[in-house]
Amino acid sequence: MLKQDSKGEIARFIQHELEEGTFPGAVLGVVNENEILYQESFGYAQLEPVKNRMKRESIFDLASLTKVVATTTAIMQMIEMGQINLWDYLKRYYPEFPGDKEEITIFHLLTHTSGFQAIISLWDQGFSYEEKIKHILDRPLEAKVGEKVIYSDLNFILLGDLIWRVTGQRLDEYVSQHIFQPLRMTMTTFNPLENLPSTDKRDYAATEMCEWRGRVMIGEVHDENAYSFNGVSGHAGLFSTIDDLCIFLQMLLNGGVYNGIKVLSPRSIKLMSRDWTFILVNHRGLGWNLIKNPHSSGGVLFSSAAFGHTGFTGTSLWVDPELKLGVALLTNRVHPTRENTKIISLRPRLHNLIVSTFFAG
Repeated sequence: MLKQDSKGEIARFIQHELEEGTFPGAVLGVVNENEILYQESFGYAQLEPVKNRMKRESIFDLASLTKVVATTTAIMQMIEMGQINLWDYLKRYYPEFPGDKEEITIFHLLTHTSGFQAIISLWDQGFSYEEKIKHILDRPLEAKVGEKVIYSDLNFILLGDLIWRVTGQRLDEYVSQHIFQPLRMTMTTFNPLENLPSTDKRDYAATEMCEWRGRVMIGEVHDENAYSFNGVSGHAGLFSTIDDLCIFLQMLLNGGVYNGIKVLSPRSIKLMSRDWTFILVNHRGLGWNLIKNPHSSGGVLFSSAAFGHTGFTGTSLWVDPELKLGVALLTNRVHPTRENTKIISLRPRLHNLIVSTFFAG
């Protein structure tokens, strides 16, 4: 049963956060498996050097949502097609893999249990693409393989490269052909200013004023390492809109199928949302984060089956297969600076409000 004035309650909540400076603007989408329950835009897509209002159609830099929308989905498809196996050792694909990392598998990359450190600077080293990958492979591990969850961009940079090595298609080409085109997610792409020629910078939510690049980032990837990979990487670089992400959420809620198009099998979705790391006092699925973790961005009112992910620029997705509810929140919280961290508090409160609103009975 839907609360009376539920949409007004959500709008007032977001408006209050705008006034508190949590972000300049936002677009929120809520879906069940069959319909869009809520979609609305708020505030500004850009504050400087000019002001632009946020639109429902505004295009966002998804940041680390790239890891799940693009890379994890592609990896699961490849597993289903028999191209790779979850437990394959990386040394099978990387003969140059150092001996201290020979136990690392695709599973360890997906669950962030490889032992790689969280992040390293690749963008300012003058490396070629091949040198960047070699530099990652040669890095000393921060923890023993399988003994600790360390959320690491390096895991997904390698997974993006693995997709290229196995399929012969660069990540952007693969996901466009096998995920976004079939689902008709027509506004989801890497390097959107090149690949969405009908758009201009007024159509984008701005991110940070980047001192290194000397400009406000609009339609160009915010993440420095992804930028150095020419905008295409397994950990960041994807752009999308609320309409497209609502399609993606409904695909997940319908067991991998949307509008008759199968992208994943139901078994793959169950595997992605299974708790693979509970023994490490952390709860991660394959690619995805799980609701069971303390201080989860999903709040406390989703069911125990919920899984989700966040993006540094101010984006997030949460999916609850039990409640049949999906939530996409797109914000530009790093505009004009990443120093604004108020969204950490907002996310769980918003998700709690949404669940209580749409499940009032």
